[in-house]
Amino acid sequence: MSEEEASRNLNAMNQLTSIRKPWHVSFSFGRALQNSCVKTWQGKQENYQAAQQALIQRCQANSQAQRGQYKGSDDAAANETLFVPNYKY
Repeated sequence: MSEEEASRNLNAMNQLTSIRKPWHVSFSFGRALQNSCVKTWQGKQENYQAAQQALIQRCQANSQAQRGQYKGSDDAAANETLFVPNYKY
């Protein structure tokens, strides 16, 4: 699942009105925040501000998704799949 897909799924869960949710619906932000930020940064000082901006964009997306108000993004980095074939946990 990509960062964008994770945000859209969180948004969809928070838009459900057919079930009672006695708790706040969120998720571990690591997967839905870090990939595009780390890829933008690449460990290079000159990419620091761009990476911070990428992180801020993902934080804003997930903040909106927690409220069921996320509209989606066309950001290529956020839409990149994080699937790793044959990955073992």
